[in-house]
Amino acid sequence: MNSKAFIYSLICALAIAALYHLFAFGRYAYPEYRLAVGQVADFELIAPFDFPVLKSEDQLNAERKLAMDKLEAPYSVSAEKEFAAYSMLDKLFNALMSDPGATDDSLATLFKKLDVQPNNAFIALANKPEQRAAAYDIAYNAIKRVYEENAVHQITNRDSITVYANNSLRRSSIQRFQTLDSARSSFQTILSGKGYGDFAQWLADILIQPNLQVNSDKYEELKKQASIAVPVETGEVLQNEIVIQKYSKVSEGDIAKLNSYTEALKARDVRRSPLKQMGLSLGMLLYVFIVLLSANYIYPTLVSNKHTSEAVNLPININFVVMSLLAIIIHQFFGLNGILIPFAFSALVVTTLAGFEAGLLILICNALIINPFINWEPYTPVLMLLSTLVTLVLIHRFAAWQGYIRMWILLFASMIAVNLALALYKSDSVIIILRNSGFAFASSALSVIAAAVLISFFEKRWNLSTKQNLLELLDFNHPLLKKLATQAMGTYHHSLVVGNLAERAAEAIGANPLLARVGSYYHDIGKVKNNSIFTENNVNSSEVHDLLSPNESARMIRDHVKEGIILANKYKLPQDVIDIIREHHGSSTVRYFLEQAERQGDVNNLEDFTYPGPRPQSKEAALVMLADIIESTTKAKNVSSSEEIEQIIDNTIQRLILDGQLSDAPITIKDLYRTKQSMLPVLESIYRKRLDYPDETPAKPEPAQS
Repeated sequence: MNSKAFIYSLICALAIAALYHLFAFGRYAYPEYRLAVGQVADFELIAPFDFPVLKSEDQLNAERKLAMDKLEAPYSVSAEKEFAAYSMLDKLFNALMSDPGATDDSLATLFKKLDVQPNNAFIALANKPEQRAAAYDIAYNAIKRVYEENAVHQITNRDSITVYANNSLRRSSIQRFQTLDSARSSFQTILSGKGYGDFAQWLADILIQPNLQVNSDKYEELKKQASIAVPVETGEVLQNEIVIQKYSKVSEGDIAKLNSYTEALKARDVRRSPLKQMGLSLGMLLYVFIVLLSANYIYPTLVSNKHTSEAVNLPININFVVMSLLAIIIHQFFGLNGILIPFAFSALVVTTLAGFEAGLLILICNALIINPFINWEPYTPVLMLLSTLVTLVLIHRFAAWQGYIRMWILLFASMIAVNLALALYKSDSVIIILRNSGFAFASSALSVIAAAVLISFFEKRWNLSTKQNLLELLDFNHPLLKKLATQAMGTYHHSLVVGNLAERAAEAIGANPLLARVGSYYHDIGKVKNNSIFTENNVNSSEVHDLLSPNESARMIRDHVKEGIILANKYKLPQDVIDIIREHHGSSTVRYFLEQAERQGDVNNLEDFTYPGPRPQSKEAALVMLADIIESTTKAKNVSSSEEIEQIIDNTIQRLILDGQLSDAPITIKDLYRTKQSMLPVLESIYRKRLDYPDETPAKPEPAQS
């Protein structure tokens, strides 16, 4: 671990401790006692003064809701209903007088615009001015009499109601008021007695409506009063009374007393001493610093060197600050459930880009970092930790990285499964289970969306060889592979065989098979330039080299590595693949032309015949080097037995070891033995000479015997 990692840990720890100090709602100022139900107390607390025992927030809310649910809605007489009846009466009669020449059909249309079904008997009044005026007066007085007689109700489920009138509430029998049917019947009786029975019922249904209505404003006021009336206290603790006894099992009542004591201290402004506040601040800083320092120390041991640079370490440390901010925003600012924190996103990103072990480390550290910001409550971190861990294991097991829909389904399903397990253990209600499931849905969706964005960003920024990138490079429609197939066909086929060999060997020794195959496909892409100088592309390549000096031929052969790197950078291949292109010949020599130059006495500088290197730095690069040489050698010789192929592999491995070409790669003798065993059957199936079978001429059938 370098000094920059130490500095990152310290700076991020200071930032997180400062966030906790600023947004932890006075945790540093007032004493707190953090115990859980069922835990054994390790201290004794005696009340220094009297204080009330407060109900928990959940208990208080439940009691307030129950008190409000028991309330009966108060009723009041609404003058608006009577006014609406007069208003509608005016509209109906105005419609009759709107056009003296109007037909019955046009009047019916006009009534429909008033959202009223037309009545033919009423429409007939349009041409009878005297009857129309009389009918209006009679209907007007009927409305007045009906509503003056008593309020109209439509209540069927109770015998008595609470009525709010003259700023007072009183209980009244429902029989004191008119039912809607009786009020309309009274209206019809009045109109029928005056000779307007043909449309009396029709008009009653339109004009007479219940005017005994729930008084919403008074109802809300009563609810508030009922809520306020619920006592917030369940009892009292007296001075010198034992609040919590040492070595006793903590109950819910004990927790309520401890929380009430803390609130009493805040109300009395009994603060911790500055020395204790400083100690808590330093304790939080030290806690976070230990977590971050551990992460920065362990991380480089789990990943390759290219994932431990400053560009990688800085975002990892920033992740912990971001996690703290998310916990503060969701849990502290908005008071939402901690499950909503998109906890899994950074673990998904790190696992995708750097490997399962690194993601697991970040996952554990995230849980440790956010715990102080969610009141050290164990449920949420346990749910997050277990569900994300299950997701990482499943995705790692089924190689599902980059399938973001599948990733989200697995994460959501894992959160639901863990949520159900914990709910069964805690005997949670169905409502709590459904609520937490909804939070899990949102959290998992946010986590995967954030992971998808960050993975795409860092893949391009750091040019990483993720599974998705490597799979795309295996597509034979990739421009570089198409160029290789059309301009250097022999090299193309050679690369495919090398890819098969390297992949099988990588599987055998625990290297990355996908990277080994992709590196093999692209290791010789530089041969598309001057392709005719390579034997696999031109059987007459010797004629080209006969016109050149050994020096020039060696330089042109060596240049295919440089040209390959140029093309790889142009087409933005991942850095791991570029490294394989650069390292697949290591610092070996172009032996054929070196020996030719030595015979001619024309070796002035050995570097003219030596590849620039470096030697293979990874298992995958070493395997591509081996497969490249073994395939070329086997193809050049007319092998007739497995023993010859095995001898070629042994000789190649020995020569590379003696030449020091494998000394920088993390590959062992045991790995090389497994490499040999994995490559042998592939080479046998391709190059071993098949047995010649004699032609079998079918015998002529003998003539039939008579």
